[in-house]
Amino acid sequence: MTPVTTPAVSVAIPLYNKAPFIAETVRSALAQSFSDLEVVVIDDGSTDGGAELLREIDDPRLRVIRQENAGVSAARTRAMREGRARYTAFLDADDTWHPEHLRHLLELARRYPQAALLGNAFAERRTAGVPAAQPDAAVHYRQVENVFAEFAQGRAPLYTSSCMVLRDRALGVGGFPIGDYCGEDLALWMLLAADAPVAVSDFVGCHYRRGIDSLSRSHAYRNATNITMITLADILARHPDWPEERKAAVREYNARLALAHTLDALHAGEMGLARHYLKLASTTRLMRRRLWLARLMAFSGPFRNVVFFLSNLRRA
Repeated sequence: MTPVTTPAVSVAIPLYNKAPFIAETVRSALAQSFSDLEVVVIDDGSTDGGAELLREIDDPRLRVIRQENAGVSAARTRAMREGRARYTAFLDADDTWHPEHLRHLLELARRYPQAALLGNAFAERRTAGVPAAQPDAAVHYRQVENVFAEFAQGRAPLYTSSCMVLRDRALGVGGFPIGDYCGEDLALWMLLAADAPVAVSDFVGCHYRRGIDSLSRSHAYRNATNITMITLADILARHPDWPEERKAAVREYNARLALAHTLDALHAGEMGLARHYLKLASTTRLMRRRLWLARLMAFSGPFRNVVFFLSNLRRA
């Protein structure tokens, strides 16, 4: 009997009704130049036959596990639990990886072994085929000094499908929050960043598809509890001894999230929800102009569409 070896990286892919994309996504993971990996696909109750398409992929590193629909957070967390590697890298079922993605993530892990959260850069996928990669000499690796500040400034250095985590650390804080929430992935990143280093590179290893059915356009998403905002408040409560600069960055990121919810609700005409989040966004220091625009839209009544038009025209 051949002994079961432990791979260096487990790739976690949650699958729910992404049949047109899942085979290409899985193949992009299996085609990595760093081959000491396993791919764990959690079929979260799909009804479009996507999991059946994976039977055509003959690779012993691929496992497909079926479960009743429980949501993307439950699927990602189960994939982590089912994985056997020290590190878990995440890949959504409609995104793809450059063949060198994992190699650069493992280089980050080698340089920053204490980091619990690591990520490459990411970009929207606009054409078919494998995009050209920058040469190794042009790739920069760094430890993020204040990840909260970078998120607060709109310079998010990582994205779900570009991330890798220390499996035991991520499971130790509970994995991805499960419930009627939005922002579950960010909540886990913030928990990891609060207590361990974060390391990133500027290698564009992940290519995502911009969906036309954006979650932020969903009524259920807009009205769900933002678990990232709750997590940020909990982090502040647990770290009263942090330098004021770091605590200010956490508060600023919280306000930025609230402002994003405000604008989503305004676009949808959900005025009560918009005004709720507008109060939470009022502490922002970096986005005062957008805050005043949101206030104008919230109270402009029948002229709201005119304000939308002029703000979009100005950006264009």
